[in-house]
Amino acid sequence: MNRRTVSIIMQTADRTRMAQVTVPREMRAGDLIKTSTRRWSLSFGVNYQIANISTGQMLLPDDQLTPEKVRDGDTLMLQPLATHGIA
Repeated sequence: MNRRTVSIIMQTADRTRMAQVTVPREMRAGDLIKTSTRRWSLSFGVNYQIANISTGQMLLPDDQLTPEKVRDGDTLMLQPLATHGIA
């Protein structure tokens, strides 16, 4: 097993898109969000967050995919970030 990479399943919150990928552990959650939204042609005007649904943890954009946060085989869900504006 290569300790410098992690194999994960990425999926959208509505589960219409899913991919099994191997990425470097140095990758940050924010980079994973950018790559996924671009590859899946998701809305540009929406902010996203990543939830590790295998552990129940939210990943912050600056979080690296360390073994403490993400394990091989974990499912990471790309979720639209709830933003609240003034009406």
